[in-house]
Amino acid sequence: MKAAAFFGKKDIRIVDVGIPEIKEDGVLIKTKVCGICGSDMHVYNSDLLTEDSTKVIDDYRIIGHEFTGEIVEAGKKVTGFKTGDRVASVHNKGGMAEYVEIPGDRLKNLFKIPDSTSFETAATLEPFCNPMHSFHMREPQDSDTVAIFGAGIIGLGYLQIVKANTKARTIIIDISRLRLETAGRIGADVVINAKEEDPLKKIKKLTGDHYVRYQKNSAGGCDISIDCAGIPKTFLQCLEVLKPENGTAIIASIFENEISLDANTIVFKYMSITGSMGYYPSETAEALDLIVNRKVDRDILITHRLPLDKAAEGFRVQGDSGKSVKVMIVV
Repeated sequence: MKAAAFFGKKDIRIVDVGIPEIKEDGVLIKTKVCGICGSDMHVYNSDLLTEDSTKVIDDYRIIGHEFTGEIVEAGKKVTGFKTGDRVASVHNKGGMAEYVEIPGDRLKNLFKIPDSTSFETAATLEPFCNPMHSFHMREPQDSDTVAIFGAGIIGLGYLQIVKANTKARTIIIDISRLRLETAGRIGADVVINAKEEDPLKKIKKLTGDHYVRYQKNSAGGCDISIDCAGIPKTFLQCLEVLKPENGTAIIASIFENEISLDANTIVFKYMSITGSMGYYPSETAEALDLIVNRKVDRDILITHRLPLDKAAEGFRVQGDSGKSVKVMIVV
């Protein structure tokens, strides 16, 4: 079968590998669609998280974990799934291939999808689960102001969840016009292009410019801020826009560079900082419900659809935030 393999930084190639065999408690899936995830991009750009984000088949590291497909074979001990089931996978590796084998202990990460939901739409499930977890880390109230740094698939997903569940005011910051336009279509109350204006000044103008004792920088008036960009500058901005007391910063990014931080900022603002990575099964079910019942429009996030043999091009496009939001590989 054909599969997309990681050979090193910026090097994705199509290889021929054997169709995996299943055990009596596993299933074999004929892949339909696989999205390119942010963690896949960390592998591609920096050889970061490679072991956790790829599956070794015939000595090749097969990439991809946001995939959907149809079960074409089920082991005799499998319960809950059968041949012909349409499924979406979360947190199973090796998805950018014509077939994927899921062992019995990983079936908990497989979810049935109805005929009314396309394979393409359902392939956005996995990156929707992460912001669902972030949402529950500190649920916004209707009166809250929420600042979202980064309008990629995670930041936009978080925006969709906030809009689907609350009346909180949302401010989203990015440098990509395409992604900010998408945020506006989703319903963001304020969009800020950090290339065109200073997001800190704009947010403080909108939410208040508050004094913080013993600190050279003032504070914004946001109740919640979330970093979905994963760069040192946005991390620090995420902290600065929080109101002086009881603000919460959610860090939902993977960083490729270290950050220098004045810890007194945390002390004198009485803030909470929480990391958010991964999700619980209940949150996956919640995300899937929003998708299949069309309470959110996930298709608005899909900007490119490329065949498997153009996976390398797909990674290049996904890396250009000015041109893409979510790239899907159609197998």
